[in-house]
Amino acid sequence: MKKSVLIAVLLAIAAAGWIVSGQFGDAAPSEATADAAVSSEDAASSQDAGHMTVRVRDLVARQLVQEIAITGATQASRQVDLRAATEGQVAEILTTRGDRVEENAVIARLMPDERYARLAEHKARLTQRQIEYNAARELNDKGFRSETSLAAAAAELDAAKAVVRQVEIDIERTQLRAPFAGIIDAGHVEVGDYVKVGDIAATIVDLNPLLVIGFITEREVGQLDIGATGTARLVTGETVEGLITFVSPIADPATRTYRFELTIDNPDLTMRDGITAGISIPGRQSMAHFVSPAILTLNDDGVVGIRSVDAGNTVRFLPIQILADTPDGIWLGGLPEKVRAIVVGQDFVVEGETVVPVPEDKVAVTEPPAKSPS
Repeated sequence: MKKSVLIAVLLAIAAAGWIVSGQFGDAAPSEATADAAVSSEDAASSQDAGHMTVRVRDLVARQLVQEIAITGATQASRQVDLRAATEGQVAEILTTRGDRVEENAVIARLMPDERYARLAEHKARLTQRQIEYNAARELNDKGFRSETSLAAAAAELDAAKAVVRQVEIDIERTQLRAPFAGIIDAGHVEVGDYVKVGDIAATIVDLNPLLVIGFITEREVGQLDIGATGTARLVTGETVEGLITFVSPIADPATRTYRFELTIDNPDLTMRDGITAGISIPGRQSMAHFVSPAILTLNDDGVVGIRSVDAGNTVRFLPIQILADTPDGIWLGGLPEKVRAIVVGQDFVVEGETVVPVPEDKVAVTEPPAKSPS
């Protein structure tokens, strides 16, 4: 009997313990279930509101000076083939290749041949015509010669003067002179050569000023202004400044580019023709926004732009113009001075939609959980 009572007591104690443990074990799951229910209600409330959260950045326009960088080459400002204007045998050459000459300096001389004899002949005839004209005028004044006879004598005098001048010019042309100051690049005749009218006697180049020639695209040509300053960096090491003196109004039909000329001083003639140069020209100044290309998007018409948020938290699409592209980002034009751009989520919202903007600098960065040591 005592043994059965002991068993009954033990069973009663075990049952009580099981009941107590069940009550406490249910307490934690009940609280977790309640918290989950609250979170679900909050999520449902947010979803019902229909407002998507986007990350935004406030952009302020800055001044952009677009630098135009082009590869070009130096070129002599003038290069002329000095040609004979009369014929004759070369009697003397006064310069050699590489010589610097001044304007009007004699490069070579031709044999005068019979030119001075013809000049003397025509001068004597001119004297005769002058005497005849003077006599005709005196007789006309006295009424013994008609106006027609006086006019004929005057015509004969003028013709004689013209012939004398022609011979004098021909004699002057026997001296081949430099048309401008420059350098003799090539000599094409030697003493004893017989040259005819149009034959090349020498080639003269003018290296001061020196031109730097470049070709600019149709997109950038509008930024060049006559008189603007540019910089040329020659492969030989010199860096010089000059002025834009010419921009072609006509495009090259093959490349659709426009030729322009940068004129630089070269008083000591140390810079040569045909040297490769990097040309840098400051473009026109404008207000622009510097951004990452990742924020760009397209609207339904395929127009490139950005999506922004206005004062009422409404999404707006703003078309843009890409002004410059750099390794660190791009410069955009066509936007207001201040704009709140959507930088995350711009591809998931549409024009006119109301959103919840969150400044990107206030977004908390969640650190990844640390790995437990193995």
